[in-house]
Amino acid sequence: DDAARRCKRIGRVYVCDAVGVPEEQSMRIVERQRVETEAIFDVKWSYNRVLGKELVGLATADGNVSVYSADSQSNSNFLTRICAAERPASDDSMCCSIDWSNRLQSTDAPRIAASYSDGAVRILQLGESQLEVLDEWQAHDAEAWITSFDYWNPSVVFSGGDDSRLKGWDTRAKVDCSAPIFNLRRHQAGVCSVHSNFHRQHMLATGGYDDTVMVWDTRAMRRPLAETNVGGGVWRLKWHPTKPTQLLVGAMYNGFHVLDVSVDALSATELSPLPEGAAVSVDLRASFMEHESIAYGADWSQTPPDASSNEGWLVGTCSFYDHSVHLWRYSQRDEQ
Repeated sequence: DDAARRCKRIGRVYVCDAVGVPEEQSMRIVERQRVETEAIFDVKWSYNRVLGKELVGLATADGNVSVYSADSQSNSNFLTRICAAERPASDDSMCCSIDWSNRLQSTDAPRIAASYSDGAVRILQLGESQLEVLDEWQAHDAEAWITSFDYWNPSVVFSGGDDSRLKGWDTRAKVDCSAPIFNLRRHQAGVCSVHSNFHRQHMLATGGYDDTVMVWDTRAMRRPLAETNVGGGVWRLKWHPTKPTQLLVGAMYNGFHVLDVSVDALSATELSPLPEGAAVSVDLRASFMEHESIAYGADWSQTPPDASSNEGWLVGTCSFYDHSVHLWRYSQRDEQ
């Protein structure tokens, strides 16, 4: 009703430092800044500096995409908002996810893909102090939970929706919403997460409310190369910053997991394109079950652990109703 539409969903960004406590062999989360916003569905750092600046994008419940600049020298004003996109045409549409185009191709004018609760997907381009809408189309018949670039070919955008559809789009010309590159209903429930493997060209991971992670060859999307049930809806997938086989999974009602996605024709460290027709297997390497509520946000630290120590890779995860953030380490022993 009208009252519900006028209801403001309150959110907040916390900027924190992860500080080691050597005598306790643990870490503390120390707050530096908090920024009041609308409720936040997604936060993603730009993968490369833009005009020399570290940038982060927010997808919020009022339908906005906002970009903030980071100043590492400031404690109280680490983040400063520099621009936002105009709201979508649908007044009550929420922005569900965003992604940056510049993972493998650095540019001073990156694009941002954004998906919305009314099923729309937008392509935005960042200028010096503005976000320009390049294209917008009706991608799904229900909430478009996720959108993501093919990092090897950023003209291609993937999207997943509550209509159980996984779709691919060519954005080089104005997108025809009736003519996606592919339109698949392999997942048995809503598609919530899509992530292109930026180490291995042509490899794509998807996940949905059907508790299933699927691995695809983007050149042959008729059927997945491999799939595995993780026991909970797959809200987030993140490939490891340096290890091409390691995939972090946020599995909603079944915690967080690290999967090993191995290719029979490639070694675990080989940074090569996915060979056509290769056999792919998926194995569980580690789980983190300390959250007491729905497992949602998850990401790897972008800073490698000290090579002289036995510490594993730092992972950050968060859950919903208990308002909880955990830092934990993925043991190097688990990577073998």
